[in-house]
Amino acid sequence: MLKMINNFFKWMPHNEQNMCERKLIAVMKKLKIEDYTFNWDRSSCFIEFHYQDKPYKVEHSVQQAKVKGIILKNGLDCLMELIKSLEDLCVIIDRGTYKLETWIAGMEQQSAAKEEIPEFEEEFHIRYKSLGKQAAPEYVRNKDFVHSSSEAPLGSFDRSHILPRSQRK
Repeated sequence: MLKMINNFFKWMPHNEQNMCERKLIAVMKKLKIEDYTFNWDRSSCFIEFHYQDKPYKVEHSVQQAKVKGIILKNGLDCLMELIKSLEDLCVIIDRGTYKLETWIAGMEQQSAAKEEIPEFEEEFHIRYKSLGKQAAPEYVRNKDFVHSSSEAPLGSFDRSHILPRSQRK
């Protein structure tokens, strides 16, 4: 029974994750890329790497695949698709058709220092103009307007008025 449970857990998603990571390691070794990171979440993934001292990033998502008519379940599926694309790239490079630099030119990651600066920057200024000292409303100065009750305070209130008739006796 224990052996059957262990075999079941070997099939669980973490096994798929391990397989994916092994494939990625093999592909990156073929591409001669040593410095890379990757991650995935519920709906997307990315692989970042450095090649010839330049940073690159490839990304994929469930939404991007859906637009193309491809159904992916999660970010790990997206990562598998990216790895397959990199494997295809390895085959192309191995044929001698193009060098890696040619293919990854569009993947170059913009550095934080090269953030896009808008062509123009709008500024809104709100000016407040004082209207001077304003007269208080008439009712504040009129002491007759302040309501004061001539009735007795609640402490002397007859509780028999608020009790239901069934409780009064």
